[in-house]
Amino acid sequence: MKRKKSYFHVWDNIWGYAFVLIPLIGLVVFVLIPLCMTVYASFTAWPLGQSITSAKWVGLDNYITMFNTPLFWKSLGNTFFYMIGIPIGLVLSLIYAALMNRGTRYEKVFRVIYYTPVITSTVAVSFIFQRMFMSDGGVINTYLSAIGIKNPPNWMSHPAYTKWVIIIMAVWKGLGNSIIMYIAGMQGISKTYYEAAKIDGAGWFYTFRKITVPLLMPVTFYLVVTGIIGGAQMYVEPRLVFAGNGPANSTFTTVIHLYDNTFRYSKAGYGSAVATVLGVIVFVITAFQFYMNGRRERNE
Repeated sequence: MKRKKSYFHVWDNIWGYAFVLIPLIGLVVFVLIPLCMTVYASFTAWPLGQSITSAKWVGLDNYITMFNTPLFWKSLGNTFFYMIGIPIGLVLSLIYAALMNRGTRYEKVFRVIYYTPVITSTVAVSFIFQRMFMSDGGVINTYLSAIGIKNPPNWMSHPAYTKWVIIIMAVWKGLGNSIIMYIAGMQGISKTYYEAAKIDGAGWFYTFRKITVPLLMPVTFYLVVTGIIGGAQMYVEPRLVFAGNGPANSTFTTVIHLYDNTFRYSKAGYGSAVATVLGVIVFVITAFQFYMNGRRERNE
């Protein structure tokens, strides 16, 4: 009897290790190996299309070239400028989530309406925003002219406005996802907190500021982390809305710089160096966020 139990116990362990092994193999094949190859390639002159084993070792040359390239710094600055949209989107989504979580009529309809842009094709959204912000005949400038603004901005041709077109589009398209996340978080907050606050005479705004917002910090933390990671990978929207890299490279991003050098100019080694630096920057920022979040939780 003991031998039979031991037999089944062994097979349980084998099946357990087998199920754990599947994601581990995926992690090694699709994450660790490409990561190591990228870091190694960043120290080589690797023409795209050749085997990485035949790449010539050049040491820090790619990094030196990159740090001395003004276009790299321009792309990095643009990439982080786009992240201004993260706090704007969080504030708007928190307000809309609060309005759509009051038990009013048709609020589910509004949730669907606001979530629709999330599942809409980026190509279609880019085309619509391109037409909306056109200097001649665009909806935005037509409206601004109608309310008395004589010289509305040249959204598509002036470097000071082009990035804001992308930010507005990104915020609009991602708003629905943040709203749903906040609504889910609000519905997970115990009603006893609000009942106690109501007994003490607290108003809606005070309750929202002192109870709702603090208890939604885990959701906010998640949205900020994923927003920064996603913002660092900004590529599709600038390329679809603006021809080339926008006026004076005003919409140029780090991922576009990486792509152009890797696939257009066949400098995979240099592109790997850009990818490595961008990855390190995002990792450091994310680690700092986790540290600050853990510190905040310990102090509560």
